[in-house]
Amino acid sequence: MNTNKVISVFIVDDESLARERLKRLIQTNTQYQVCGEAENGELALLRIPESQPDIVLLDIRMPGVDGLEVAQGISELMHPPAIIFCTAYDEYAIKAFTYNAIGYLLKPVRQEDLFKALGQAKQLSQLQIKQLNEKNKESVTKFVAHSWQGHEVISFDDIYYFKADQKYLTVVHRDGETLSDQTLKELEEQYATELIRVHRNTLVNLAHVSVLCKDSEGHHQLRFKSTDHTVSISRRHVSEIKARLTHL
Repeated sequence: MNTNKVISVFIVDDESLARERLKRLIQTNTQYQVCGEAENGELALLRIPESQPDIVLLDIRMPGVDGLEVAQGISELMHPPAIIFCTAYDEYAIKAFTYNAIGYLLKPVRQEDLFKALGQAKQLSQLQIKQLNEKNKESVTKFVAHSWQGHEVISFDDIYYFKADQKYLTVVHRDGETLSDQTLKELEEQYATELIRVHRNTLVNLAHVSVLCKDSEGHHQLRFKSTDHTVSISRRHVSEIKARLTHL
């Protein structure tokens, strides 16, 4: 996706008022333009390949073909657009991110949240989006840590979280900790559907998250399913985490 050009956005929502609201918000920013819209999933699957948008704002719960089915369909395009789900129902969050969504917005969509999500999608290149789609078809199984001792292969399913500390990255997993020289930014882009940022220095593997809770001082934390590990959550990331997790 060329970041110097105007970014085209396609809107899919069965509610006309919701489509109009999104169009009005997008029109306030000259970096983006609406290139098309559809009021149901069937039309979306016909019009999106013709419009070739950079980003699709996609409602999930629609009559007939729903948003998840639309996402599956357009992920198979030669040049798939980035997907941002817009919905009033947060119970779809985890399932939505298995379809390579770049963002997940809860209705009514706030302007600040919309442009944050659009900005994140804008930063993704077509190559990165293609890589995400490939990972959707073949799940991530291995992570290669680049340590001073050489390369260490760790099962991705065994990783709880990544924490940055000065020059190094600590990979916390079932068998202990491993240092690596990757950056959180690199990991966040490479494993966009598997990881979530909970703090400026921490990325968590969603597969191991058990519950979001508060400690005795009222600070938010994440607990894991099969370990006593907990990680602290910064206040700025709480709302995003709640949007991506269900059954907390």
